Amino acid sequence: MKILIVEDDKFLRETLAKKFIAAGMEVQAGVDGKNGLDILKHFTPDLVVLDLLLPDTDGFGVLTEMKKEHKFAGTPVIVLSNLDKPDDMQKAKGLGAKDFMVKSNFTLNEIVNRVKSTLGVA
Repeated sequence: MKILIVEDDKFLRETLAKKFIAAGMEVQAGVDGKNGLDILKHFTPDLVVLDLLLPDTDGFGVLTEMKKEHKFAGTPVIVLSNLDKPDDMQKAKGLGAKDFMVKSNFTLNEIVNRVKSTLGVA
């Protein structure tokens, strides 16, 4: 399974990447929205973990660009953000996010388990 993490917080990005790698997944990580979109030009993930508050292109912009690409039509995106307003959640889901997790409400292991569950991996 291939995972793309788009997260500007270096510690969280690297820690999540290590957890996914330990779970046997291939990981690419983007430091901002523009970098994440650049990675998508040569990497087709099975799932994207996406922050919304990003430098350059925010997570909503990444979702919008992904929607334009037919090859990402079926790629699940789990938004992992500190934004917890219902409007933000609705907007993200309206742009194609499959799930929305508020960072402060979940442990790293819970995030990894949610990704595995979304991918149908035990």
